Amino acid sequence: MLNRRKFLSVAGAASAVGILGEMPKVAAAVPKAESELGRVKIRDVKTASVRLTYYDAHLVKVFTDSGLYGLGEAYRGSGTLDWIKTIKEEVIGEDPLQVDMLFHKMMEAGSGADARSGTLTGAIAGIESAILDLVGKILSVPVYVLLGGKFRDKLLIYHDTGSPDTVEVGPWVEEAVRSRDKYGFKSMKFDLNPFRGERWNRTLSTVDMKIWLKILEAIRKELGPDFPLAVDLHWKYNTRDALKFIQMTEHLNLWFMEDPIPPENADALARITRATKVPICTGENLYTRHTWRPFIEQQACDIIQPDVQKCGGLLETKRIADWADLYYMPMACHNLCSPVGTVASGHACAAIRSFITLESDSVELEYWSDIIKREGPFYKDGYLEVSDKAGFGIELDEKVCRKHLADYSGFFE
Repeated sequence: MLNRRKFLSVAGAASAVGILGEMPKVAAAVPKAESELGRVKIRDVKTASVRLTYYDAHLVKVFTDSGLYGLGEAYRGSGTLDWIKTIKEEVIGEDPLQVDMLFHKMMEAGSGADARSGTLTGAIAGIESAILDLVGKILSVPVYVLLGGKFRDKLLIYHDTGSPDTVEVGPWVEEAVRSRDKYGFKSMKFDLNPFRGERWNRTLSTVDMKIWLKILEAIRKELGPDFPLAVDLHWKYNTRDALKFIQMTEHLNLWFMEDPIPPENADALARITRATKVPICTGENLYTRHTWRPFIEQQACDIIQPDVQKCGGLLETKRIADWADLYYMPMACHNLCSPVGTVASGHACAAIRSFITLESDSVELEYWSDIIKREGPFYKDGYLEVSDKAGFGIELDEKVCRKHLADYSGFFE
């Protein structure tokens, strides 16, 4: 006779066999006998700068003693390459799996000679992103998994359009149509630059305000009332004039107004944010979570917009976004990169709950999307699809990169 204890024992064994028989992947999920920790060491970090529109994309490649490598992109700013040559010594010989420790090691090493911002964080971001790509390859997972997993499979892209240097409405509307119909974008942003006035005193003339309003009304009419349309004022104006113009646009249902005043003063920006219905966006000039603190804690803007390659990398971007999400502030992602940096930023955006949109720049450049190997268009129907391949899931097209190298650059030499 089968007593209760024997019955449970037999049933449990049979159940386990049944499960393994039906789901062989369970057996494959058993942890490896040997850890990947310490098995790969970083051997070198090298760069290649590819000419884009008015700037160069500083691509970063991390080499290892195993033959595996990682690709990333640093910020385009002057001095970034010098910093990479200096701080790469902090990661050579190290285990790439220790990503956050290496971030802080580079930051500590550079802080004495520079501020914990600027080209230092731009250089660190390039190395960190390449290390994350490498780690994804070592562990055979996409980078977004290393950041906690993804919330979405594709990312809404907003096009930073070419902004015509004319007071005539027609070319602006034509640019909007080109962005929507030729490139297929489902959201866009226009930069508004002054047509008159003194350069230094941050004033915005009433005449320019009226011209801009006429231009925006024409674009809104063409795109329809609900098309996501944003404006960038490039931190040029005083608080009073910027607020006056923003309030003039409240009937246009703008997606957001970016950087209406200089980026340093959270109190001044908070004044604007609380005085208008137009969502206020900022962040491309802020570095690491420390400079973000007053803007988040004072809720000085409605939408945060960090630049992954500028603020310190993918991990730092996610920290900033998760912090802002405590105040229910959504995140747009500033992006002025080649497809390498764009895909890297995309993995961070996929792993950030509060993400709403990722910027795209330079797509008008004929070879921009050919910098990496691809099948089909880089963007599909206005979105970037996030790859499930290991790392970032990209490889460079060496022929295209070499053809468009900056005069001063070799190809990871």
